[in-house]
Amino acid sequence: MFKKTDPETIAPYLKDASNFSEGQASEVIIPESREELIAYLKENETPVTLAGAGTGLTASRIPLGGVIVSMERFKTLGSVKDGTIRVGPAVTLQDLQDHLKNSGWFYPPNPTEWLASIGGTLATNASGARSYKYGTTRQFVLEADIVLSDGRTASVRRGNTIDRPLQLDDGSAIDFPSVNFKSPECKNAAGYFVRPGMDWLDLFIGSDGTLCVFTECTLKLLQAPFDFLSGILFLKQEEACWELLEKIRKSQSSEISPCSLEYFDSRSLQRLKQKFGNVPEEAQVALFFEQDVASQQEYDLCLEIWYEFLEKEKVLLEDSWFAQGPKDIAKFQDFRHQLPLMINEENSRLGRVKMGTDMAVDDGHFRRMMQFYQDELTGSGLDFVMFGHIGDNHLHINLLPDAKQMSLARETYSTLVDQILEWGGTISAEHGVGKLKKEYYHKMIGNQALEELWEIKKKLDPQCRLGAGNLF
Repeated sequence: MFKKTDPETIAPYLKDASNFSEGQASEVIIPESREELIAYLKENETPVTLAGAGTGLTASRIPLGGVIVSMERFKTLGSVKDGTIRVGPAVTLQDLQDHLKNSGWFYPPNPTEWLASIGGTLATNASGARSYKYGTTRQFVLEADIVLSDGRTASVRRGNTIDRPLQLDDGSAIDFPSVNFKSPECKNAAGYFVRPGMDWLDLFIGSDGTLCVFTECTLKLLQAPFDFLSGILFLKQEEACWELLEKIRKSQSSEISPCSLEYFDSRSLQRLKQKFGNVPEEAQVALFFEQDVASQQEYDLCLEIWYEFLEKEKVLLEDSWFAQGPKDIAKFQDFRHQLPLMINEENSRLGRVKMGTDMAVDDGHFRRMMQFYQDELTGSGLDFVMFGHIGDNHLHINLLPDAKQMSLARETYSTLVDQILEWGGTISAEHGVGKLKKEYYHKMIGNQALEELWEIKKKLDPQCRLGAGNLF
């Protein structure tokens, strides 16, 4: 086991992609094995914050005191067996995809940040663009070896439901407390997942580093497709894009079955035109789609059917882009990923603070959500961009206020939150809550539910040592 106590060696662990600057810790503990981690936690009496790759956006890994336990040495990466693979929490998504290359298998969850660790994606129930078809991380975890804050351990498998006590390796057991709270039906990564009769595993996934330490997990893989059919569709009107999305959802054709549907509003395209000169001048909105196809024959058929389908819609079809090979696919992925990078660069250059949303609603509120966003944001007088996972009704709104507009930006953000919650939505669909979105999370679930979730926390972490400041 390694320890770091010098402030200069601790400093890198006090940062993540959220730019939260209030972190502090007395030391960093780096166990090299599960046994070392267990021994340390059995003796430890101070608050523990778990550190992954540092790609998170909610400051979950940044401590407010106590010690940091870094899982950076847990890099086991097994071989594929019957469509599953065992991995350690420090393995990155890039490590995993590289390992699976040419194996005939792939791991569907694809958050934008490929350097994210598997442990971090479990802690936040991360998703990505392909969640429209495949779902979130939770759907692809079959088993996890966990360590509780006091050093007790368990292997939690699918089928171990909360209707029965959680059996720990030392013979003790933990009952799930009686709660009335139930998680939203939409795509959601805000706080503890709670549904009647669910698996214990589902509770630990998305728990923001507050309930357990993941030391190894078994992931479900899918057979790799022959290829991904993809395109970027340009339209003249925002409303035409919303209508197109609804028709794609309602399509009965098996050849119209995308795994990704990504949205770019007019302000997003204004910026992207700086790097992609062939974006049509008259385009006011874009829809990126991606679909997995099993064979060359199916690929050609899907492309033909998509084209026929789109000919009847208000798409600038001659000016839209369809992938013709690996270079085009890479270009389209770059198009999708460039916008956040451009916004971050713009903010840095202008000394501006970004306020980003991560909210989602169910399908029944999609059109009302889009119209509300359009009216509220345009009327606010703030600069903004809106993009993201429109297939999941999950858009990222980046409010871009100047120094004199911060109060207005906070008011606008709160107005958006209040309406989404009135529709039964979530304040975080993929990034988690951490330390930065607690106020909105508490508003989302209410005081009674907060007390119930606190009871869950105390059952599994009686001394409340893990992830202090996250969620609660």
